Amino acid sequence: MPYKSKINYNPILSVQENAANNNVTVAAIRSYIRTNGIDRKLDNAIIIKRRIDEVVKTSPNISLRQLSAQLGYSVNTIRKYLFQDVSVSTNDKIKISTFDTSKWNVIIKSVSDSQDDEILFNILRLYVGRSCFDCDMTYSIGVFYRNIPQPTMKYDKYPQFEDVLPLEQAYAIENGALHSIIIDLPFTVKNSEKDAQTSMIARRFNCFYSVDELYKTNVEMLNLAYCKLQKGGYLIMKTMDFVYGTKQYWVSNFVQDKAAATGFVLEDTFILVSKHKILSAKIGEQRHARKFHSYFFVFKK
Repeated sequence: MPYKSKINYNPILSVQENAANNNVTVAAIRSYIRTNGIDRKLDNAIIIKRRIDEVVKTSPNISLRQLSAQLGYSVNTIRKYLFQDVSVSTNDKIKISTFDTSKWNVIIKSVSDSQDDEILFNILRLYVGRSCFDCDMTYSIGVFYRNIPQPTMKYDKYPQFEDVLPLEQAYAIENGALHSIIIDLPFTVKNSEKDAQTSMIARRFNCFYSVDELYKTNVEMLNLAYCKLQKGGYLIMKTMDFVYGTKQYWVSNFVQDKAAATGFVLEDTFILVSKHKILSAKIGEQRHARKFHSYFFVFKK
């Protein structure tokens, strides 16, 4: 198996899963853990504690057995962590938790080619402070969650799974109830449904039928997220600039401006660089640089 010098370590996954994701041996992951002084036992305790706390917060009267059935931990494990304070900090001078950003020597970078096991995981760790996001309003087929836990609530305009609710039902969420929301709207515009069907990008990620519709939907989703987030809550919004009809559209600038007008504060920006860019089969004269990157904006209410 070829060795890959860059390892994106995810404490939520097992050693074997980390090895598979990074295309390295299990021994290489164990060496990485030892070299960086990672305390996997403490990380696991933090994850369990956060998952329990998240469920109890929304269902304060839930029983131990119900918690056990919902989370998949034994009743004894639930009892152990329910009232126990598990801190990310430790007095251990040799081992540290990957959730303790003040000590871990792996730098969180603003640019990556991995959106789930690096960018989104780091947003959870650095800003959200929980093991999963509260709500994904544009879930689609769930590509964000291959290496991080599923969000508590899932919505989409066109639900493709039984546990994903129609987006219009998100308006019924109590205002100020959510701590974190993810939004990832389509970034392509097509003239007609026929054009959309002939586009690999549009078929895979959906599309809008006018630039005005794209801008209008972005504003609507920003307003919806602002209403449903609690004060201090986070909106993680993925967006991308694009070219349509030989003209460049700077959606990233538009989203930042409208988010600020709505009341959000931009806390951070992460840039995702495409590993495998899907290009249109119809390539004419090139007038602008191809867009090989997208943005994850971290907005705070």
